[in-house]
Amino acid sequence: MSDEILFEIDGLTKSFDVGGKKKLTAVDGISLKIRKGEILGLVGESGCGKSTLGRTITRVYEPTAGKILYKGKDIAKLRGKDAKQYASEVQMIFQDPYASLDPRMTIGDIIKEGMKIHKIGNDAERTDRMYELLELVGLSKEHALRFPYEFSGGQRQRVGIARALAVNPEFIVCDEPVSALDVSIQAQIINLLKSLQQKLGLTLLFIAHDLSVVRYVSDRVGVMYLGSLVEIANAEELYLNPIHPYTRGLLSAIPTPDPHVEQSKVRTLLEGDVPSPIDIPVGCKFAGRCPYANKKKEDGVPGLTDIGSGHQVACFCIKEILGMMDVGNF
Repeated sequence: MSDEILFEIDGLTKSFDVGGKKKLTAVDGISLKIRKGEILGLVGESGCGKSTLGRTITRVYEPTAGKILYKGKDIAKLRGKDAKQYASEVQMIFQDPYASLDPRMTIGDIIKEGMKIHKIGNDAERTDRMYELLELVGLSKEHALRFPYEFSGGQRQRVGIARALAVNPEFIVCDEPVSALDVSIQAQIINLLKSLQQKLGLTLLFIAHDLSVVRYVSDRVGVMYLGSLVEIANAEELYLNPIHPYTRGLLSAIPTPDPHVEQSKVRTLLEGDVPSPIDIPVGCKFAGRCPYANKKKEDGVPGLTDIGSGHQVACFCIKEILGMMDVGNF
């Protein structure tokens, strides 16, 4: 992993009109840096804005506010050839391998489509590249003339990966790429993605619900809650030393295969419900579910604070929580 910053996201917000004067804020003021060559994991409850963040980075959605800088350039200002170049360098692997492939096209045509749009090579070169990609993702040349309905979910996701790689991207958003697959197939796809990332020098944003998968695949992990980042750190640091109460609640819910360890495990229960993104509470969004909120009240929204080694937490009660951890009461 390089120290070079590939993406610098500053105050990114994405809202959607939901009727009348109401807006649903899916991403709310996120600031984040993504280094070249890293795998950044992104976790959080359903509806927290993970996929919206990924789709905004790929320009499927245009941001409502804030900036996304790619190699120092504001992507919102890219036009013409620059916009097309960005589209080829930043690709996406979608969650649903059944809905993301055109059922009327053969596998070969699906993979070659991006190369045609970006005018990469002639037809013979595109065909050779398509065969190469099929073998790279664990399929064979014979699969090129088949249609998506003839494949299993894992095979379709391999096709989705080949399609994303066809235009030689530098950055890929993996939007829950294994959540729709069987557990045994998940491991194959995850190992394939890690192998391709190392072999091709890719940078990945890996969005997932499965926290154990994210720990295995990621260099760093960010935790999202109601459209905001509440904690981000190196993967091992986050899992061994979670600070934010929301992060601790998520991690304590990971099942342990040893029944004796599972029975003795102390869980951090998160009480209450996630507030509506249409009516976001003033101040700390987690205050209504936080056991420390009544002990220390602050105005405004907590920003990310670095507590060392790049471990950042957005919480007004960091000092109190760290103090309780030192005496073993947290």
